Amino acid sequence: MSSKEHKHNHNAAEPDAKTAAEGTSVKAEDGAEQAENQELKQEDNTKELLEAKDQEINRLQEQLKRVTADTENYRKRMDANFERRVDSAKEDIFRKLLPIIDHLEMAIEASRKGGTVESLCQGVELVLKDAIKMMESYAVVPIEAKGKAFDPACHEAVMMEESDELPDETVSNEFKKGYKIGDKILRPSMVCVSRNTK
Repeated sequence: MSSKEHKHNHNAAEPDAKTAAEGTSVKAEDGAEQAENQELKQEDNTKELLEAKDQEINRLQEQLKRVTADTENYRKRMDANFERRVDSAKEDIFRKLLPIIDHLEMAIEASRKGGTVESLCQGVELVLKDAIKMMESYAVVPIEAKGKAFDPACHEAVMMEESDELPDETVSNEFKKGYKIGDKILRPSMVCVSRNTK
């Protein structure tokens, strides 16, 4: 090959090398640009994700505030409702006490005007009937005691007496009546308990 041909081939190879180098350079630039675009897309996705999470957090915080406010309002309504029910129960009890007070006042007035002991007793009996009626309206009942087996859950022994007639641990006498409402003891009966001597 002559030197002219070699130069010509060399010159012909140069544009190919330049074109190849330019192509590689363009590919590298394209690759860098793609990487940069990918990075920007990831940043945008991250920003969108963070914004979505922030919105979700704000929504949940608002929801929590509403639920907290609703709960507080419900508690206030329940407290007010409870107070109304307590007040209503008090009114009911005291309304039922009024006839008892009326009868006591009449008995006292009658005795002061020279009424007999009999009329005073009748007045007191009326008061007792009213009181029992009122208690029964609230399901308050007397505890059975006399002649029953002693039960420390509803009887309080204040005295013991020996007896040939009653079995051991039997209530022989009742000094003060006990009362219960349902299964709850309001006051135990004050009783005397027998001790059998046989």
